[in-house]
Amino acid sequence: MNRERMPNKAFSLENNPFRVLKANYRSSAAEISDLVEDAELDGLHHEDELQKARQALVTPKSRLLFELSWLPELSQLQKSRLEELLRQADPAVILTQIDHFPDLARANIAAHLCSKGNASIAVVHSLAQSWDELDEAHLLKFLNEERRSSGFPAVEANQLRDGLRDIRQRHATAAANWIWSLPLPGKGMNDVVEQELERNPEASFLRHLVEMYDKESEPHLAVIKESVLTATAAAKKVSADLPQRIKEIEKLLEAWDSINQPVQVYSQFRGQEEGRSKQLYEIVRKLCLELANDHGRYEEALRLSSALLTTFPELESVAESLKEDITALESLSHQKKISDKLDPLVEACERAKKNASSFGHALRSDGFSESGGRILSDVVKSFNDARKSLPEPGVAYLVVRDLALSLNNESNDPQSAFLLVDGLIDLGIGKGPKEVLEKLREERAILHKNWKMKELERQSGNLNGMLKVVDDMLVFANPADRRDLEKLKSKIEGKRFAKKAKFALFAGIGAVVLYFVLMDEFSKPASRTTYSPPVSERSTAAAAPSVSDPYQEDMPPVGTGRSLTRNQVRYCIFQGVRLDYIRPMTTNNSQIDRFNDLVGDFNARCGNFRYTSGVLESVEGEVASRAAALRADAQRIVASW
Repeated sequence: MNRERMPNKAFSLENNPFRVLKANYRSSAAEISDLVEDAELDGLHHEDELQKARQALVTPKSRLLFELSWLPELSQLQKSRLEELLRQADPAVILTQIDHFPDLARANIAAHLCSKGNASIAVVHSLAQSWDELDEAHLLKFLNEERRSSGFPAVEANQLRDGLRDIRQRHATAAANWIWSLPLPGKGMNDVVEQELERNPEASFLRHLVEMYDKESEPHLAVIKESVLTATAAAKKVSADLPQRIKEIEKLLEAWDSINQPVQVYSQFRGQEEGRSKQLYEIVRKLCLELANDHGRYEEALRLSSALLTTFPELESVAESLKEDITALESLSHQKKISDKLDPLVEACERAKKNASSFGHALRSDGFSESGGRILSDVVKSFNDARKSLPEPGVAYLVVRDLALSLNNESNDPQSAFLLVDGLIDLGIGKGPKEVLEKLREERAILHKNWKMKELERQSGNLNGMLKVVDDMLVFANPADRRDLEKLKSKIEGKRFAKKAKFALFAGIGAVVLYFVLMDEFSKPASRTTYSPPVSERSTAAAAPSVSDPYQEDMPPVGTGRSLTRNQVRYCIFQGVRLDYIRPMTTNNSQIDRFNDLVGDFNARCGNFRYTSGVLESVEGEVASRAAALRADAQRIVASW
């Protein structure tokens, strides 16, 4: 914002009639006429100019204004020295030499320097301070003493106040015009405002100066506002050039602030908010809201909100809202960056869910590697890309974990779910997030048990086959299951030894007996077991029916390996069905949290238990006739959340 420093005519000592005619405060009307004749002979001024000067000094009302805008209380010697100082044009020297001058004379000299374009910030401060120190009563006494000598009528106090008000306005205009001649007028004005507010915040001259500066700002701010409107209208189209539009608006806000900040600072001090800045804020914030809420462009909205806060911290009513906007947008922007990097993985996992059979076949054939079919390869590749690019790679593991959940719970394929989680763990060794990997190891054990229990049941009566399955199960078993499996292994080995010592006639009986031993030591419902991270709070199950109810359910205690009654087994089977119904009903985070609580509670009570032979099959046979009632239970549970 470079401007050539040119003189302005807001205020000038050179054109004052007292200087033109070489008159003084005691010059009478007759003496003024003689001075006009002398000036005509000098030939320095045109005759019309001299007559106007004479008329101004012989008319009491206009004479007062020129008395006030001249050099009251200075001697002729001081005036002569001042003429020399003004020719030297060094504002620092001038300020030093006039420091002891009377207040109004000092103020007039400072305003003259501003009008001549030969000022400094120190000159403006001197001008403001002179007005603060001006003694009206003393000035009135001086003027009336001089007028008695000149023969002009005395000045009234109210006339003096009116005259000073006019002179102060002209001084403020001269100072504002000089500030606007600076390369960075906003910075210069801001320096003045901040220093003057610290020196004397109640000074009247500062208020006039800010008003005149603000008036000079209007055309510049109008151009900036129009450019902002054009840029925001283009940005709302959210086209390919949106980043360039955002950058353009940021620069326009900087330009606005470089001009308008001193007015904002002064308004804030007075407990007000600068109106035009508030309007501009509302225009840009509306764009922020549209970008974020309608288009998901959180990064761009964040940049603009940050620019608004930098530009308008003085707008106290909006500063806090902007801080909240920025906090929310930072979070949304961070989440979107993660989401963008996760999208290929999420999409690949969704395709795998829709093609669970072929995906499971590829897992069983090739393991969790890119060498499998296209669906499996896409999952592995997008997982590797995501975990390498995400700041929190654990999120990528959790997305694939969700796919494993679906394979186990929806597709009833615990083997594929196990292979998937096992592959995740292998890839994460030494570089994956420790907490996530630890949780995956726990769930891998559950999935492995789900898978191998079915094989164990299929091998019933085949001691060698059962022993092999038990050995497989020991590889991933948790400590509690490991103890039961070791006992079971010992019994199987004992039975196998006993079988070799007996006639073939008893083989079938031994197999039957062994099956009951197996179920007694290490048993669980034949239906699949869902899994989810454990929760600390116990969820509320459906209300228990009356004692006479043939389908009575009793909630089993928390624990593993317990022998459950028929009613407790019924609770486990029925609650599992309810959870299957509830799962697709959960539509928000709160409901999902409640559902996970129920799953955690279910796993804690029904994850591993024993039961009497025939009970499980009998209870499972009841599910079909109770399907409607169990679905209604599920709907009531969700409705209560």
